Amino acid sequence: MKETIKNALILFVITLVAGALLGIVYEVTKEPIRVQKALAEQRANQEAYPSATFTEYEAFDKAEADAILAGDENYAKVSIDDVKVAEIGGAPVGYVLQITSMGYGDDITWTLGITNEGQVNGISLISINETPGLGMNAEKVLVPQFDDVDIPPSLFTVIRSTDTLPETIDAISGATITTRAITNGVNAGLAYYEQVLSGSDLTGSLSDSDDGKEVS
Repeated sequence: MKETIKNALILFVITLVAGALLGIVYEVTKEPIRVQKALAEQRANQEAYPSATFTEYEAFDKAEADAILAGDENYAKVSIDDVKVAEIGGAPVGYVLQITSMGYGDDITWTLGITNEGQVNGISLISINETPGLGMNAEKVLVPQFDDVDIPPSLFTVIRSTDTLPETIDAISGATITTRAITNGVNAGLAYYEQVLSGSDLTGSLSDSDDGKEVS
């Protein structure tokens, strides 16, 4: 009985010390992690509008954004997390939306820049943790396809072969789930822009869908 109590006390002390150490580590790393996250978001904003300054879009309502996306099943795994106004010389020139979409392995977060004229001027990845050699190619394959293109009437569509139409997005080879996650997220951001930021309505969906493993 004494041995049992002794072992229980030892286990309790070990657990207590381990918990205290974890708490200390969390407190020590919390601020550096927050700073790095803020720097990544700032970098992404600047890539969308290199010479702009940014202020919070005060009318942003997360519940309203969620309600807009709820109307399309393609946006089920997408969320609009934040909206900022881009200003150059004190004049608003557009918006930067921070978007998160569920990819093949984890959430993908990026910024989407949209000008007042209704042009997508680019996306910039903040965090991505997809399959190396497949989904992780999003930076070099997908990001350039969204540079300086007009918002298409029926939104962007994923294809599996090269096409010259601006509304078609050439899928990453072997990673259509990653491609679709980012394209769905961009379309969701455009739907929000058209319904809230520009005051008009834009609906649409991708032409096809894939489930399960990423495919070529």
